[in-house]
Amino acid sequence: MYQANLVLLIILISISTGMGSNSTTTISTTTTTTAPLSPCTYCRTKACRCSTNNEILNCSSYLLNLTYASDCTDIQIWPTIDFSFRNLEYFDGIHLLSLRTQHLFLQSNSISRIYANAFDSIADILLELDLQMNLLSSLSSQWLNSNFLQLKILNFAYNQLETLHDLQYVDLPNLQQLNLSRNQIEIFPYEINQWTSLTKLDLSFNKLSTVPRFALINLQKLTWLSLAYNRHLHCKNSIE
Repeated sequence: MYQANLVLLIILISISTGMGSNSTTTISTTTTTTAPLSPCTYCRTKACRCSTNNEILNCSSYLLNLTYASDCTDIQIWPTIDFSFRNLEYFDGIHLLSLRTQHLFLQSNSISRIYANAFDSIADILLELDLQMNLLSSLSSQWLNSNFLQLKILNFAYNQLETLHDLQYVDLPNLQQLNLSRNQIEIFPYEINQWTSLTKLDLSFNKLSTVPRFALINLQKLTWLSLAYNRHLHCKNSIE
């Protein structure tokens, strides 16, 4: 019994000596890195939803006066923002909530008035503006102005446009596609002739009866033109 206790004591002393000053204890330090919150994390509110790839901020079919995440407005430039089906009757800069986007969809509302400078906060980067299926009866240079330096696509289909007056000095140097179909246009809009980058022009389903002979003379890049379903349309031999 004495010998067994002596052996156990020697083992304990050996273990204690091994953990002494000659041993090295390594403490593992783990650094926790918090991943930055995605724009979707900021913007998932009652007002808007965003796609999983952060490409589309979907604000359609909701009310603009609902709570909005303030951080969302500063987080990034959204490729696409959708404000369709919101029963909007007018549009001004406040509606944008300081958001920045390249493609803005405002279709299928009841917009009959757009306030001056409504799009100035995004005009420098906007590539596409879709206002189809609204109640616009005219366009104004107070909001459709020369600030749209990058704009490539304009869609005004299914409105109540009668003329494009007041746009004769509006420079849209990169405009490529213009959709004016299904409106009430009776006189060919001469203003179109100054947008020399146009490649596609749709004037179908209007009330045009004549097209001036040289109405499209400056549109050397135009490759697609529709004048279908206008009433008794014919070409004039001279500009009137």
